[in-house]
Amino acid sequence: MTNTNTLIIGIGNRYRSDDAFGCIVAAELAGIASSDVRCIEHDGEPATLMECWEGVDEVILVDAVSSGAQAGKIFRFNLALEKLPEEFNLYSTHAFGVPQAVELARALHKLPANISFIGVEGECFNAGVSLSKTLLKRKHEVVAEILCELRKKGDVHARVISDG
Repeated sequence: MTNTNTLIIGIGNRYRSDDAFGCIVAAELAGIASSDVRCIEHDGEPATLMECWEGVDEVILVDAVSSGAQAGKIFRFNLALEKLPEEFNLYSTHAFGVPQAVELARALHKLPANISFIGVEGECFNAGVSLSKTLLKRKHEVVAEILCELRKKGDVHARVISDG
């Protein structure tokens, strides 16, 4: 079993309903993953986002997206191999966001070798502190998926407890 240096970054704003999705997923994983996995919340600002993953072996970005797809649709990208579509309006309070951070890091050769993105189409980005029912259901799926991947690498020493 090989330990890795893994960082899970939940992107979002906890006070904009579904935009909190990534933050909530990261917080839930923080209580389950091993000490080799660090889970943080981030607003998506490119410069500080790039600082977060500096020197990290593997990064998993989790965020709510607004692409026009059906609410709850899950998108997965291996960002080491492909770009994040620009049409994702990743709800950010900044003019630039995750796609720009990833591409800037790629151009500067500062993109982690293993970096993936899990995005879930949001339903409501208005002021509020609760996820929509649709994203609440998807939260459980995404947490389970990430835990499964971490288990394969030996980075989780707890079992998944279903609450639904």
